[in-house]
Amino acid sequence: MIQENLLLEIQKGRYTWTGRNYSKFWGQTLEDGVRYRLGTLFPERSVQNMNQIIVKPRELPTRFDAREKWPDFIHPVQDQGNYRLAIITDGRLNTPLSAQQLLSCNQHRQKGCEGGYLDRAWWYIRKLGVVSEECYPYVSGQLGRPEPCRIQKSDYRTGRPLRCPSGHPNAQIYRMTPSYRVSSKEEDIMSEIMTNGPVQATFLVHDDFFMYSSGIYQRLPMSSGRAQDWGENGTFRILRGENHCEIESFVIGAWGKDSKARHRLLKIRKQRKHLRAA
Repeated sequence: MIQENLLLEIQKGRYTWTGRNYSKFWGQTLEDGVRYRLGTLFPERSVQNMNQIIVKPRELPTRFDAREKWPDFIHPVQDQGNYRLAIITDGRLNTPLSAQQLLSCNQHRQKGCEGGYLDRAWWYIRKLGVVSEECYPYVSGQLGRPEPCRIQKSDYRTGRPLRCPSGHPNAQIYRMTPSYRVSSKEEDIMSEIMTNGPVQATFLVHDDFFMYSSGIYQRLPMSSGRAQDWGENGTFRILRGENHCEIESFVIGAWGKDSKARHRLLKIRKQRKHLRAA
């Protein structure tokens, strides 16, 4: 994953970003990085055909950071370890959700630690829901293997109170509205983030990305689901407005089930197709 010649080129060149030699990646091949360090498998064609939501033009600032607008709702990046899994929520939910439940319990046509399809993850959250991170904490990154599901579907069907695997007293279930696809236009993505909080995007990861440290990423002549000692506290910045690494080609948004913005969802229901589990 660490290519010294490529890192030297990054450090010597006049680029908009800097690289770093991460010791935790030593001894790992690029194939290891692709297999275990990424998060989302590219959506299938039926999902890619979702209609895009077009928003009304609005005046946009030159700079906006959702972490500054909603400091109590944007949580620190969680180190997923050697597991291709990441879970995010919009800026209206103040409870970190259980990534472990998605990994262990949402197994239909998913690939566990080798990644999963975002539409099936959103479908699971919408239909069954997930508990909090406190209720079902993430352990696969430390165990080095997937863990059997510790929340049974029968508990959902019978309505029996769930028991937290951690023993935490709060086993509240959190659900989402149907996911929707945001327009690929730069201004529409910016407007969505300003109005409703962070979005989910997919992009093509190139070999130099594993060495990213800071700055505006552009592939050499891009919340990443990485530890906070990678990049800019686990996050990265990437060139916008040019669909760099295809990051603007497929952007997804969603609201918590009880979000006050649900009325807007009803208005745009006819403008796009819901994500469905294939």
